[in-house]
Amino acid sequence: QSSQSLWNRLSVLLNLLPSAADLQESGLALCNEVKDVLSGAELPDLKANLLLPEDVALRNLPPLKNAHKRFNFEQDRPIFSAVEELLGCPLFHPVSGSMCLCQLVCFLLTDMEVCFCNQAAEEARRNRLMRDMAQLRLQLEVSQLEGSLQQPKAQSAMSPYLVPDTQALCQHLAVVKQLATSGRFIIIIPRTVIDGLDFLKKENAGARDSIRYLEAEFKKGNRYIRCQKDVGKSFERHKLKRQDLDAWNLYKILDSCKQLTVSQGSGEDDTTGMVTIITGFQLEDPSTFSAPMQSAIQAAANASVEIKNVLEFYKQWKEMG
Repeated sequence: QSSQSLWNRLSVLLNLLPSAADLQESGLALCNEVKDVLSGAELPDLKANLLLPEDVALRNLPPLKNAHKRFNFEQDRPIFSAVEELLGCPLFHPVSGSMCLCQLVCFLLTDMEVCFCNQAAEEARRNRLMRDMAQLRLQLEVSQLEGSLQQPKAQSAMSPYLVPDTQALCQHLAVVKQLATSGRFIIIIPRTVIDGLDFLKKENAGARDSIRYLEAEFKKGNRYIRCQKDVGKSFERHKLKRQDLDAWNLYKILDSCKQLTVSQGSGEDDTTGMVTIITGFQLEDPSTFSAPMQSAIQAAANASVEIKNVLEFYKQWKEMG
């Protein structure tokens, strides 16, 4: 059953093969050995014992043991043309009386087919088991994670996903640590934030501390603090990056937030309250920011992504109990 395409093609081939009589009348220049075989090819007691190159190559193959018993492998083998060897495949190898090509192929494949089919079935079963185990493991992790994120009613309005920017990590790492260890939030670290920390690490001790902390958490697999890979180049704004780096970084973080909501199976219209960007910037008076920064803040509002000062968010969370 695993070789259905083989049998389909073989049936087409068998319907194309000429009979022994057709071959005798074809006018092909054939040696006497082949002519002798053709003359009695359809008789039940064919006594052909001519060696083909395949016989020599497959001399000790178990499925051909019986077929090779009558052959003398030490004798000189006639030199056949390509046409004569092709004719010899179905004609020279009777195992029990006259044997057609289909029977020969079945005979050759029987043991190997059974072996391969068993191996394929076992491999498929093993792969299916591994896939099922991986799916169950993922479902368990999601279930445990959702259970651990069950919040008191007063806190249910707070986003389960928090995305700190570079300033929040550099200036208030201790606060971010408390949020990460509370079991109430999942902290998402976008690639652009890590790049920002790496850029500042030579001159900023907070950046160095944050890098060491994040590396340790990622290494031990903390499920409450995760690195998000770059979302791609479709959101690049090279001109803005040169003109206003803070605004560019906020746009990149916002892009990560959008990607996060999509990966969680939510449509873009259903992201309210799901993700909050926690920043080290003071947000009391947005008019003090540059025009690009104000546009980025507005873009976050349009995408239903909140932006809050990390200390204000922490204070609000503590007040809610």
